[in-house]
Amino acid sequence: MSPATTATSAPNPVLAGITESREQGLLVLAPSARKHGRRVLFINSYGGSEVWAKVKQGLLPPHHMWGCIELVRLGYEVALAEPLHHFNYRRPFPHDLRLLRVVRSWLRPDDIVYCGHTLLFWVPLLRALLGRRRHLVSMTYAREELDFARAHRGIIALTPAAADQARKIAPQAKVAHLAWGCDLGFFPQLAYDPRWFLSCGITHRDFPTLSQAARQSPHALRLICPGLPPGIEWSPNVTVIDGGKGWNHQKSAVSYQELFHEHYAGSIASLIILKHDPVQYTAVGFTNLLEALALARPVIVTRTGAIPGEIDVEAAGCGLFAPPNDPAALAALITQLGRDPAAAQAMGQKGRALAERHYNIGRYAEGLHQFFASL
Repeated sequence: MSPATTATSAPNPVLAGITESREQGLLVLAPSARKHGRRVLFINSYGGSEVWAKVKQGLLPPHHMWGCIELVRLGYEVALAEPLHHFNYRRPFPHDLRLLRVVRSWLRPDDIVYCGHTLLFWVPLLRALLGRRRHLVSMTYAREELDFARAHRGIIALTPAAADQARKIAPQAKVAHLAWGCDLGFFPQLAYDPRWFLSCGITHRDFPTLSQAARQSPHALRLICPGLPPGIEWSPNVTVIDGGKGWNHQKSAVSYQELFHEHYAGSIASLIILKHDPVQYTAVGFTNLLEALALARPVIVTRTGAIPGEIDVEAAGCGLFAPPNDPAALAALITQLGRDPAAAQAMGQKGRALAERHYNIGRYAEGLHQFFASL
């Protein structure tokens, strides 16, 4: 590590006290006011210097660094790898093979490769073959596959389904069930001004069921999605907004501030309507749900996938479950909340309290630190 580092000049005060440097082409974050401890190489399908720059500019919630900012404050040095796409067996090179030099030369024997999803191939394969001592930790969302699971020293499970799956596929690894959480300071406290229902998710959304439910409801609905869903007709009470192609950490036609103040501000509830996933293969909608909790908005979420096992929104009092593929049931729930704004507002407040109590990035990062310390 080069001793020459410069303090980050960031308008966002949450980033004060963090220094930046470059190591083998990667951006490295380190604490400016304390001794450096363990090193972490963070790898994700998005991230790196682009996401860090957007966080510094206040364009992206800091929790999209997946606890790395908080780890630095706890004394870690964190190198941010540039994004990796999910492994494609038809194009295996170079993928994560390009990171082996950093793993071997920058990480020390007790340091950590922290992968934000099930992305790696060459790093765990060569670790298994060569017996490298660096700790390999990947994150799982639900019951998805994990290449070379037995080469992992630890697995971070975001849901109970993910934890159960991890223990089956990697019985030798330590498993920590650490649900993600929002950086609550990024989210404004909006007055509750119920005028429409809001759907703003991206992945595996069940637009046919949503469109049919909208026809059976008198309430206004706003739909923000990347491009217009093809082959679906929307009733006049639905306003469809093209949010632009790409994920919310990429260039988008709707900024976070616009999303908050122009769309969430008037929302009765957030609609997280998902394709049926009876085997709990995914936890899609989790980010959308956490953001709604942080903004004190109630949710109507499809009871499918791994989300209900993590957050029972009805038991927590912060929302309602809709059965999958059931437009009539969904329309009835929309009508129920639309006709009782006081009850909907109370649900939203319980959601915000739940985020403050548990689903926040501070609690997640502390759990991450304790898990790393146990390896």
